Amino acid sequence: MSTMKKIRILEMIDDASIGGGQVHVLMLAKYLDRNAFEVCIACEEQGFLADEARKSGIEVIPVFMDNRIRLKTLREVTRIFRASEFDILHTHGGTSGFWGRIGAFVARRPMVRIHSYHGMHYLSKNHVFPRHLRVIDQALLCLTDKVICVCPSDYRKGLAAGIIKERNSVIIPYGIELERFQNRRERKMIRAQYGMDESALLFGNVGRLHVQKGQSYLLEAFQAVRNKHPHARLWIIGEGELKYELEKLTRDLGISDSVHFLGARTNVHELLSAIDVFVLPSLWEGQPISILEAGAGGKPVIATNIDGIADILIDGENALLVPVKDPDILGAAMMRLAEDAGLRDHLSASLKTTISDNFAAENMAKRIGDLYQEAYNKRII
Repeated sequence: MSTMKKIRILEMIDDASIGGGQVHVLMLAKYLDRNAFEVCIACEEQGFLADEARKSGIEVIPVFMDNRIRLKTLREVTRIFRASEFDILHTHGGTSGFWGRIGAFVARRPMVRIHSYHGMHYLSKNHVFPRHLRVIDQALLCLTDKVICVCPSDYRKGLAAGIIKERNSVIIPYGIELERFQNRRERKMIRAQYGMDESALLFGNVGRLHVQKGQSYLLEAFQAVRNKHPHARLWIIGEGELKYELEKLTRDLGISDSVHFLGARTNVHELLSAIDVFVLPSLWEGQPISILEAGAGGKPVIATNIDGIADILIDGENALLVPVKDPDILGAAMMRLAEDAGLRDHLSASLKTTISDNFAAENMAKRIGDLYQEAYNKRII
């Protein structure tokens, strides 16, 4: 009795360090139907994604993709395609989207080419990006069979900018392992482990230490909160280029004894169990996976009212939304939740339902798997 051929998938992303795109690739590779698909991940040799993929028995193909034009990168990517018979290439993010689609064309492999946008950051109103990025993405459309956007706002912006087409684009949100955040260790145990008093009001933030994430505004807002509530504390979880600048800001604001920079962590699900309120003051986003994780863990959320975030959160219903770059209003929202346990409970319960109903990893992988199957069937007919 013959068995059906598995469709060979290559998930490609340039950076293996922990982040939303990397978590998404890992969830996708883990939850795709192993009876229908054989999945490999091409990324940096070392880092969160490579390490976690190997733990799950997923093959990792090491590759370095420069974000500058380098012939060496093209040769390395082309070599991967010529050495293996992949049926579908799925690129994630701008750098791998460029090198992957160009490399597949140069290698002359008849693969289905799918690209995922994990946020259209260069279309953000709150930051200036080089204009040539839009031109490159428009040109790469001719080398792309399907485009996936992770949220409705990205889809709308992509259509308006001419970097996606309605005929071959879909919206498929992120998915997370809900039970990983819902079956949490005891709050008291985690707080004790990190030397945090049980009575402290603990705010938390997860994200790269980068201008995009707006942590400087969070620190300014937290100063006002701490002045009124001396027992308040703040955990910032993540690494990035602004680490020393943000640490200096905490000293300048006189709050260094109440703010703890915990660095990049793979046990975010445990740390979230210890916090009381999650805060994300980003200037721009795609679909922030940290909000999904905090919501799944039953935490009330305060976030900026921007594209991507506003696709998930509704002010006053399942979160509090504030303007970007406004520490005064952000601080007022933080104090509001600090002083209103009933509102915290209402927002957290509502958001937990939103996340549970719409952002399960299994459902995300099923939808993308169906897209793979459909695109592959069209290619072989």
